[in-house]
Amino acid sequence: MKISCYCGEMIFDSTDNLPQKGRLIPDQDWLAMFDALEVQVVERLAAGTLSFEAACMQMRELICSPVRGIWQCAACGRLYIDDLDGQLQCYVPANEETDQRILRGR
Repeated sequence: MKISCYCGEMIFDSTDNLPQKGRLIPDQDWLAMFDALEVQVVERLAAGTLSFEAACMQMRELICSPVRGIWQCAACGRLYIDDLDGQLQCYVPANEETDQRILRGR
């Protein structure tokens, strides 16, 4: 996937583990995701009604379900976020001092 930034730069998303790419989970979905993990994965795994492999798949589905993509332009710092309909929305930094590497891991 390629995103054409308003500043003229391209944001590339061709793999995982990219410093300009992240995932956003809305706070309204955060606790519900953990509750679902407990009930649908941990409890069933502990009870022996779910195999380890099935638990791993269920866990990934539950964690990924509320996730939206987010990308940052390394040149200007704009953020591009998928909205609820999967359409990109652009957010502009407040000033030139805004961190243009906000999505990098530690």
